[in-house]
Amino acid sequence: MRAGALISLASLVAATQHQHTFQRTGQRLESCKWRPPSPRLACAIDEDEEQKPWTEAQVPNEETDLEPPPSRWEGPHGCAGQYCVFANKGFASGRGIVAITTTQNIQRLKQIEKDEYPPDEKPQPDSPPPYVVAAVQGKGLGLLANKTLHRGDTIMKKTPAILVHRAFFESVAVAHQPQDALLDSAVALLPPPLRKEFLAQMGGSPSAILATNSFQMDIGGGGGSGDGHHYGNFPEVSRLNHDCRANAAFHIGADLAHTTTAARDVDPGAELAISYIDPLLPRAARQQRIRHAWGFACGCALCGSSHKAADKSDARLREIARTEAALADFTDASVTARVLGRLVQLYADERLDASVAGAYTLVALNYNMLGDAGRAQRYARLAHEALVIEKGAAHGDLAEMAELARSPRAHFTWRARVRR
Repeated sequence: MRAGALISLASLVAATQHQHTFQRTGQRLESCKWRPPSPRLACAIDEDEEQKPWTEAQVPNEETDLEPPPSRWEGPHGCAGQYCVFANKGFASGRGIVAITTTQNIQRLKQIEKDEYPPDEKPQPDSPPPYVVAAVQGKGLGLLANKTLHRGDTIMKKTPAILVHRAFFESVAVAHQPQDALLDSAVALLPPPLRKEFLAQMGGSPSAILATNSFQMDIGGGGGSGDGHHYGNFPEVSRLNHDCRANAAFHIGADLAHTTTAARDVDPGAELAISYIDPLLPRAARQQRIRHAWGFACGCALCGSSHKAADKSDARLREIARTEAALADFTDASVTARVLGRLVQLYADERLDASVAGAYTLVALNYNMLGDAGRAQRYARLAHEALVIEKGAAHGDLAEMAELARSPRAHFTWRARVRR
């Protein structure tokens, strides 16, 4: 148990050091918004695969029943090698989903559905969303809060419209036309309302939409081989614009749902935004990544600030990196209560409300190592709250923070720095 806690803490430190990883731990799915390196890389058609090649005859009729069909996976509706189109118009209480993936991954998706969407569970009626889609100056369409939101309020929770195996884009080479045709047939299989939402996203063609508006996610399995790695497209989520100091955080759960949560209080009429990239990068690196991956210049308040203000921000970010490296080293004698307080202040000054869970976790553990039970409990509770917002209610570090908040003196870190 103790070793597991340290490994989990190390993963938080790694995340703080700007590393995105694919992993499934317990009941959570790690994700980040990331554009595929080339939307036109496709997979080779395997002559030996006993799968159906794509044909135009397999594009479904536009007509569909108004009543949501029962949940049932159907397909393959055409293949390129081992990657085939499968559809389930009844998935998630009739929302629907289409996947371009392997038959092994369809079995995983069936198991996820069995675990997370019991067939006898009655669908919950949709409540009015706490946002409206509206024009945002210089950004096109975006989401504006239509009521006061408080930290921890759910903004939206959506399952993917389309899942595409990562290797379908990246690992193989086949003519562009078959790949695009397979993507077109996948979109045509979506229920009409969801298809309309998908096609309304920026990009135009299905491949360009997926390249611009998808999130990395891992549906598990593969024994570390990466076979569960997919890109998931959530049309409603794509309306959230980028901000380097986002007021919303997101995670993808074991039920495949993308949950967006308010990371700080938001006034009515304010734009809701997430960060497409690591917000702990300096300004020049953030701008370069945004331009390279999405083709626009970040115009958020931080990136648009003066050179003097940007330099001060970058200096704070460098100090955060140095401080967190020291806190992660339990033998570092330079760690004091003053250092911990300074780190919390740096995060507040940088307005990193959507990326503070790892820092609060380190601060809680280190206050306990210094023998300050009261502050250890306080920051363990704050870390617990932030982990739920940023990582979801199944994250592995939640139990550790709950234990620390409940009994700091019984925790394995108690006075660990004092004893050295």
